[in-house]
Amino acid sequence: MKPFQCFFLLAGLGLIQAASADSTLEYLVAEGNSKTGKIQPVIIKDGKIMVKGVGGDGNLGFIYSANPEILFILDHGKRSVMTLDEGQINRIGKQAETAQPLLQGLGQQLSKLDPAKRKQWEEMLGGKIHLDTIAEAAKPVQTTKIVKTGKTKKLADVACEQMEVYQGKTKTTEFCIADPAKLDLSEADYATIRSLLSFLERVSSKTQGLAKQFGVNLPNLDLRDIVGVPIELRE
Repeated sequence: MKPFQCFFLLAGLGLIQAASADSTLEYLVAEGNSKTGKIQPVIIKDGKIMVKGVGGDGNLGFIYSANPEILFILDHGKRSVMTLDEGQINRIGKQAETAQPLLQGLGQQLSKLDPAKRKQWEEMLGGKIHLDTIAEAAKPVQTTKIVKTGKTKKLADVACEQMEVYQGKTKTTEFCIADPAKLDLSEADYATIRSLLSFLERVSSKTQGLAKQFGVNLPNLDLRDIVGVPIELRE
C-alpha cells in the first residue's frame, strides 16, 4: 500500500498575487503527516489555470482553459502534450461501456482459477498485470458520497470546513474547503476554479470503469453543492 498523500495550502504563503497572474495558490505535496515535500503552484489568469508539478511530479503539468473547456496534460519528461475535451471524454466513456461486460465475464472466470493457473496466466501477461486487478475491475463501481463532518480548522491562517469522501462504506479521502473570499479570490478566478472542478468530475464519472481496468480507482466527486475552494486533501 502506498503512503497516503497530503496536499495543503502552505503556511505563511497562502495566496500570492504574482505579477504575471491574477492569483496564485501554492500547495505542499507531502506523504503521510510530513511537513516537508514538493511545492505545487496553481496559477490562475484570464480564465485559465496552470498547475505545475502535479502530485509532486516535477515532469507533470496541467493547463486548463475554461472557455472552451480543454485540459492540456504536459509531460516534460517525455516532451509530450495530451489534450482532453468533452468529445474525448465521451469517447473514452463509450469505450469503457463496451469493455465492461467483457471484463466482467473474464473476471468471473479468473476468480475460479487455482493458484497454479493464476501464476501461469500472470506469467503469460508478462508479470505486469495482476489478475486481482482485472477481477477487481469487473466489480460494479461503488457509489461515492461526500460527508460534511461539521468540523473546521485553520491552514495558513485560513479557516476551512472539513469533509470526508466515502466509496461504499470505506473512507477514501479527507479534504478541507475554504471560503474564496478568505483567499482574496476574485469572482472570475473562483469561477475558473469551479469550472475545473466540474470538468474533472465529468472526466471521473465517465472514465471510472476504464480506469479500474488499469488498477486506478477514481472517485466520482460531485462538488456542485459544495461551495468553496479545496485547500487541503488527504488520501
